[in-house]
Order: sequence, then structure tokens, then C-alpha cells
Amino acid sequence: MEHIMVGSLSLYEIAMYFFLYSFLGWCSEVIFATLKTGKFVNRGFLNGPVCPIYGTGVVLLLLALTPLREYAWAVFLAAALLCSALEFATGFLLEKVFHRKWWDYSDRHFNLCGYICLEMSLLWGVAALAVLYAVQPMFATLLQKLPLIAGYILLGIFAASLLTDLVFTLLQISALGKKYAELQKINAALRVGSDKLGSALSGVTAKSAEKLGELKESGEQKLDDIRLKNAQRTDALYDKIEKSRLAKAFPALRPSAERREKLKDKMQELEEKRKER
Repeated sequence: MEHIMVGSLSLYEIAMYFFLYSFLGWCSEVIFATLKTGKFVNRGFLNGPVCPIYGTGVVLLLLALTPLREYAWAVFLAAALLCSALEFATGFLLEKVFHRKWWDYSDRHFNLCGYICLEMSLLWGVAALAVLYAVQPMFATLLQKLPLIAGYILLGIFAASLLTDLVFTLLQISALGKKYAELQKINAALRVGSDKLGSALSGVTAKSAEKLGELKESGEQKLDDIRLKNAQRTDALYDKIEKSRLAKAFPALRPSAERREKLKDKMQELEEKRKER
């Protein structure tokens, strides 16, 4: 496999990157769902911790966009179009086969049949820039350092796990009656590992988001305190100016009543925010 080339990648590299980015895609879905809902949601179509659409999408991007590497704007546009096309095709096929939508962008502006939307298309473009110029070079270096025999062993394990997962997932979806209950138990057992991993990742994400929120609140409080002190100093300076002889001789130097009123309102607003905390 390592000697069979497809574009700029060997079949061995394509397989490794497919599984790697399928796993990272699943992790990103877990993180996104946690930030959105505040709890762990196993968003994967399969039982294991993989989202094959991400692995497929990134591999296609690497093959298609590597020749455009010197032109970041072309990478962005091509990635947005290719990923949107893949997302539309995947969403359409899943709904036709399983009679349900696995994602729906109908509530977002500039969407097409709920399968894709402008917001996500632009996000795919940005993500492709990050992958091609930052993430992929790092993974390529790590893959080169991995012994070939170890790589093939890992590929065998990943492929067997994915095939088993896919078979039982499809069987459960298509089964009826008693068989469905039995298959549901098997799929629940297959999902144990991804649930544990996802719960741990979700917990870390939730705690990190909470800490960031606390840091943001603390930073805003300190900034408001600085603003209040500056406003108080400015108000004191205005008092000195109005009482000075120079202001009496040159009335134009005095701050306007409107400016002083705005300053007082701002000070009152900041003091009220401090009391609320």
C-alpha cells in the first residue's frame, strides 16, 4: 500500500489519514454539542468514536488542494465548494436510505434543502486552511516516524472495528421485532467505549468553557473598575477646571453640560454593575 500512489498520497497514508480525521471529526462533534447543549451527545452515525464523513472529506481535500497549496484563497474557495458538495450528497443519501435527516440547517440563512448552508460552507473553508497549513504537516511528520509494521497493525484493527460497527449499525436500522432488540443490545455494547470517551471529552469541554466564562467575567469586572476610576478622575478634573481662574477668563475651556451629564450617567451605570456583582 505504501508504494501505490494516488495523487500526492500513498494508499497507506490515505487509509491512516481517513481513520485519524474520522476520529478527530467525531471529537469535534462532541465538543460542539457540549458547548451548544451543555451535555454529552454522541453525534456519530456509527457506534464507535468515528465520523467517516470527516475522514472522507479531509482525504479528498488533501488530494485536491495540495496542488493549490501556494494559493490560500484558492484553497479556501475550493474547500468550501468541495465540502459543501460532499455534505449535501451525504445528507441527501442518508435521508433517502434511512428516511431521516442526520443534520438540518433549515433554520439558518442561505441554506439549501437543510443539507448545507453558507455559514457552514465558510467554516469548511477556514477549517481546510487550518488543516492544510497547520495540522496536516504535523500529522505527516508523526506518521513518518511510526514503524510501518505498527501502522499496518493499527490499520487492521481500525478497519475490522469499522466494518463490524457498520454491519451491526445497518442491521439494527433495517431489523424489525425481536431481532431489533437483540441487535440493539449488541450496538449498545459496541457504543460503550465511545460513550465513555465522549463523556470524558464532554466533561473537559464543559469545565474549560466554565473556566473561560469565569475568566471573561473577571476580566470584564476589572475593565469596568478601570473605566469607573477613569471616569471619576475625569469628573474630578472637570471640577478643578470649572473652579480655576483660567476657566473664568476663558469660558470655552469649561466642559459642556452635555458632556458632564454623559459622564455622570456612565459613572452611575458602572457603579450599578459593580453593586449587582
